[in-house]
Amino acid sequence: MAEIKSSYEKALEKLDRLGIEQPRNLTAEQKEKIARIREEYDAKIAERKILLQGTEELPREIAFLERERERKIREVYDTADIQ
Repeated sequence: MAEIKSSYEKALEKLDRLGIEQPRNLTAEQKEKIARIREEYDAKIAERKILLQGTEELPREIAFLERERERKIREVYDTADIQ
């Protein structure tokens, strides 16, 4: 007889089929770390906007900092437990 699955289990299976990562549980410490990373990079981006205002390097520098911010946040998510 076929196993009866909850809506949640079906949703997780659909995420797998679509290649979407499963939700992860973040601890309070991990959430705080992500918040600190965002604050740090928001400040760096604001600083670069002031220092490089009107230069050709500004968009490239902002894009670099945004990639670095997302990479560091992804590292925190990668250490989180899958629900």
